Amino acid sequence: MPGIDGIEVCRDIRLNTSLKDTPVLMLTGMDGLDYIRRAFDAGATDFITKTMDLGLVSQRVKYALRNSMNTKDLQSWKSQMKQVQRVAKIGYWQMRVPECFVTLSEEALKLFSVEQSEFDGSFSSFLDIVNVADRDDVKNAVDAALFGDSKLNVDFRSIVKDGEEFYVNMQGEVILNDDGEPVSLMGVVQDITERKKSEVSMQHQALYDSLTDLSNRRMFQDRLTQAMTTAQREEKLLALCFFDLDSFKMINDNLGHAVGDELLKSVAKRLRSTMRQGDIVARISGDEFAVAIEGLNNVDELEKIVEKIRFRLSQPYRIRGHKVYTSASIGVALYPLDSANRETMLRNADAAMYRAKELGGNCFCYYTYDMNDKARRHLEMEKNLRKALSQDELCLFYQPQFGAQTNEIVGVEALLRWKHPEYGLLPPSKFLSIAEDSGLIFAIGKWVLTKACKDLRSWHNKGFEGLRLALNMSSRQFMQEGILENISEVLKQSSVDPRFICIEITENVAMKNIAGAIDMLRQLKAIGLQTAIDDFGAGHSSMNLLQKLPVDTLNIDRSFIMRIADREKDGNAARGIIALAHSLGLKVAAEGVETKTQAEFLKNQNCDVLQGYYFSHPLPANEMEEFLQQCMSNKLPQNALAE
Repeated sequence: MPGIDGIEVCRDIRLNTSLKDTPVLMLTGMDGLDYIRRAFDAGATDFITKTMDLGLVSQRVKYALRNSMNTKDLQSWKSQMKQVQRVAKIGYWQMRVPECFVTLSEEALKLFSVEQSEFDGSFSSFLDIVNVADRDDVKNAVDAALFGDSKLNVDFRSIVKDGEEFYVNMQGEVILNDDGEPVSLMGVVQDITERKKSEVSMQHQALYDSLTDLSNRRMFQDRLTQAMTTAQREEKLLALCFFDLDSFKMINDNLGHAVGDELLKSVAKRLRSTMRQGDIVARISGDEFAVAIEGLNNVDELEKIVEKIRFRLSQPYRIRGHKVYTSASIGVALYPLDSANRETMLRNADAAMYRAKELGGNCFCYYTYDMNDKARRHLEMEKNLRKALSQDELCLFYQPQFGAQTNEIVGVEALLRWKHPEYGLLPPSKFLSIAEDSGLIFAIGKWVLTKACKDLRSWHNKGFEGLRLALNMSSRQFMQEGILENISEVLKQSSVDPRFICIEITENVAMKNIAGAIDMLRQLKAIGLQTAIDDFGAGHSSMNLLQKLPVDTLNIDRSFIMRIADREKDGNAARGIIALAHSLGLKVAAEGVETKTQAEFLKNQNCDVLQGYYFSHPLPANEMEEFLQQCMSNKLPQNALAE
């Protein structure tokens, strides 16, 4: 090596970054310790004195290469572990005992946003990183690991990082000496902020309503139990109030679920702002809310609070461009006066709420002992009604309709009956409200439409081609989503021409949502159906409304037919309705005709269609067919002609 020796060559190799980890074997004839020291300082990996034993040199080279590969693997593993720790936000720590000197790895320092120069290794310095509120928990966990018989596992909040608090999990195990005494505690720390947020979110979802952020049923029941315990201890009254929004289903059906959801959030906001601090407010389900009012001295205090709530909830809401009106039916149960346990308390408030609803809504009722019996009967009737659908207990009766001027049968009205196994044949007035409340009205409505169209198709096939069918539709059915598709499907399956079907709604149904009623009636007429306003005169519609409603017929309310007697003025109301309808180009039908006087009067006033007991009681389908055969020859039944 002229001009350079082996040590300088080794030093130059080490200056090349790409060769810094390459093993360098020094082969020299010099064996002085000073030269060997200088060689290693220059970066030599190993040292061999010159020898002619090439086998020895070969083995030393293999050893150097193998050791280099192991070193590279170790460095790669360390690099990978550091990357894993960065991704998982995990750091290593160790505490020496008894001096309590703490060492934090590079990743642990990054996790806590602490510079090495800021951390002196003392346990108190480590505790400075921990949120003040959690320091005792950390100290107790460390003591329990060192002097107890448990592994270290503790969660704590760390100092605020970038203006946001974060959570850390710290785990560790104790290392013992030969005498069984602790010499160190070592383990890992990990950022678990996301996990904690997820846990808090899941816990919140489990206890709070996702739409209104009020307590849900589960949380409300737990807090109600606590409130009852407090009321007993303090000898105070506790009031449980159940709220059910009046007309919510109609609002939801007519204006859409988005408006319905916004209304529920607005109601929740008003409830929260109206209640006293400490009162428990919850959304139980759907449009039902509950409030527990604590610390009451007397009922007068309660009534002032409940009346304030009732008034606030009845004020109009402005939602998505709509001015929405609703109110609440409120049921109130008192502890300990009305019940001794939570379940009974909830049941009693619910029963009182249903009573308030029966009274027309927008009011509150206290629980009374007879309400539970009524509620049980209601539930039993609902259960039996569900069975009635599947066990063929529902049936249809038909009442004939006659042309007043021709005396010919022109149609039939389908009337629902329930062949109750215990109570016998029940009219709709006995069970329709239960069907409405439970939602069974939709399944029942489709069954009625299907059965009636099947019977009409049969009668058309037997020669009664022009016979029309009238079907009543409740408010919930009328505004049911998908009702048009259901009707079209049934008409197609039964092969019934839609012009022979007349859908009847009451005047009150039309008045509840005029815009919605007009739109739905137009859609019914667009598929070829006839439409009628039933019980006309019992509501409060106007001439302006009648001109807008796309209907074909007005059915005079039977109360006006009953007034028709021998005196001229007795029929003035019916006469006025007939004249009004004809002036608007509408036909007029009179239901509830029971006497010859009534029939002749209506005929003389040019009423178009007559229906009632004077002609026939409602008949089951098989008897209706016999009646039709009789009318083929006589036009009117014999009992009507005989008078």
